[in-house]
Amino acid sequence: MITTATGQSEWDRLLAGGCYLLRDVRRLASVPEGVSRRFVRNYKGERGLWGGGHQRLGGRYYATFRDLMELRMINAFYSVGLRWPVIVRAAIYGQERFGTDYPFSDRRFQTDGGEIFDRGIVGLEQVSGRGQLAFEQLVGPSLFVPLDYLDDAPVRWYPAEEWGDKLIGRGVVVDPRRSFGVPVVADGYVPTDTLYRNFIAEGKDAALVARSYEIPVKAVLQAVAFEEAAARR
Repeated sequence: MITTATGQSEWDRLLAGGCYLLRDVRRLASVPEGVSRRFVRNYKGERGLWGGGHQRLGGRYYATFRDLMELRMINAFYSVGLRWPVIVRAAIYGQERFGTDYPFSDRRFQTDGGEIFDRGIVGLEQVSGRGQLAFEQLVGPSLFVPLDYLDDAPVRWYPAEEWGDKLIGRGVVVDPRRSFGVPVVADGYVPTDTLYRNFIAEGKDAALVARSYEIPVKAVLQAVAFEEAAARR
């Protein structure tokens, strides 16, 4: 059993916080593995930021659910020209501002985040040439609406809703408290990859799979659509 320096089982941490290999982060959130690796290895592991701690299992880096939520935001910043030195300074300022290790995915960031860049670090206009409008576009509803919160911290994520897939919508959820945080159907909480494999094995008979797991046929079809959409990303 893998144990941390404090004696806490690493498996206990994974059970509580979700476990995503970097390829899963890319598949679910379109974050390049290089960005995720630098976040986990350099900034969490080596510099102790974002909660700190080395996160490797079997020689492979992994992200927690909160890491995943933060990486969605970081990747959005990166896509408009913000680079790691600015992102890190903004994160440190945000941690102090909000009193959290994960400032970018905190719900308060949606309304107060502009202050972090404009007052604490650097105006976004200086980086992207698009000013405050670009900032508002980045942290607008598209990154916050597909989430459920508890005390301003994200606790559930609906990736298909973020992708704009109306067929799936909130029918598939990522919740670190269920199945190690793998995507599950909201109606029955069966992992989508399990349903997809059974769907293929049963000759694509959604009704048969639904009866086997005692869930609606719609949930099976949403799981299949989700897995196929994720594979194309």
